[in-house]
Amino acid sequence: MHVVIAGAGVGGLCLAQGLRKNGIEATVLERDSSARSRFQGLRLRIDAHGRAALSACLPENLYELAMATANPLYMSRGIGLDEQLREIFSVQAAGTAVDPARASTVVNRRTLRQILLTGLQDSVHFDTAVVGYEVGERVRVHTTDGTTWMADVLVGADGIGSAVRGQLLPDVGLLDTGLRAIYGQMNLDAAALSWVPAVLFGGSRPVLAPGPKTLACGIFQPQTDVEEAVRRFAPGSAIDPVQSYLKWTLVAPKEVLGVDDARFFALSPAQLHRLALEHTEDWSPLLRRIMSESLVDDVFPLSIRVTEPGADWSPSRVTLLGDAIHATAPVGGIGANTALRDAALLTEQLTGAVVAGSDPVVAVGRYETAMREYGYAAVRNSLHGSEQLFRTGPLVKGGAR
Repeated sequence: MHVVIAGAGVGGLCLAQGLRKNGIEATVLERDSSARSRFQGLRLRIDAHGRAALSACLPENLYELAMATANPLYMSRGIGLDEQLREIFSVQAAGTAVDPARASTVVNRRTLRQILLTGLQDSVHFDTAVVGYEVGERVRVHTTDGTTWMADVLVGADGIGSAVRGQLLPDVGLLDTGLRAIYGQMNLDAAALSWVPAVLFGGSRPVLAPGPKTLACGIFQPQTDVEEAVRRFAPGSAIDPVQSYLKWTLVAPKEVLGVDDARFFALSPAQLHRLALEHTEDWSPLLRRIMSESLVDDVFPLSIRVTEPGADWSPSRVTLLGDAIHATAPVGGIGANTALRDAALLTEQLTGAVVAGSDPVVAVGRYETAMREYGYAAVRNSLHGSEQLFRTGPLVKGGAR
């Protein structure tokens, strides 16, 4: 069996690793010109589903490397703060014992992606965007450069704007929540550790302010230095060093930010940074200091959209994974963990088909039946979480396709 994967994001690469681990040939086609051609994101929560998927798909040493370069395991508290850093609710008390079966960790997204790329260099083709396909006895995959790739199965892991989904399920739309976000980060060096409030350590810490405006804060503080972890678990691997940081995300309805989309996405990082400061000027001095001392050049905007859940279809040699079929709102790392879960499940089903010598379409159908159930639930749960966290009305009903 040969599987072609459109997209070298976290989900697509995890699938490629899982297939290779089980003796199945996989080729990854990625539209970016290189692994470093654009910013890949910051802190990413990995829950029990995500950890199990990584363990199933990665070689043992790379899984150990991923965990060593992550934060220590922790139990989510479900805590909320106001703009003066006063606790307003907490679902779970501080100091709860860590249950490995339910605990989460935090990775740096770029580090995890580099780990997932390790050992796949001969299978990942950058600057090769999938634009369409034809299905016969096999799948003929077309790319922007005119190259054709043959596959037994094509997996669209090419994100929320998926070209594969556009052909397979042209009626599936995107829902715009109306929420816009500004992301930033502050280096967490020894000096910063002396004054950053202790309440911000652990899981994500949402600050709920009038407006409504929400500032989600989270810390990446790996338990092992990246260079040391690489020497220990995967000598010679191309994993960039990264220092600890505090990530913040200011989220509000676009009307509250007072900037239309055309202008918002044209703002420079410095202008976005100033806009974030303008909207938090009467907040806690410590929050203001965090935002003021952030890396201005790394500030970036985001439009919060999801894929419309509920589509059903008959299985074929073409399927979808991750944000291509169930893009979620950025709440609790739901999207990344669901994509990793997809990768592990699809690996399991395709491996079973190879072992049994059975039709891969049957395996794809089993995967899709389960994936739709938990994937669409993830989208709905993320929207519900967004309504609570960002204090909006019903996001799906108000969303514009």
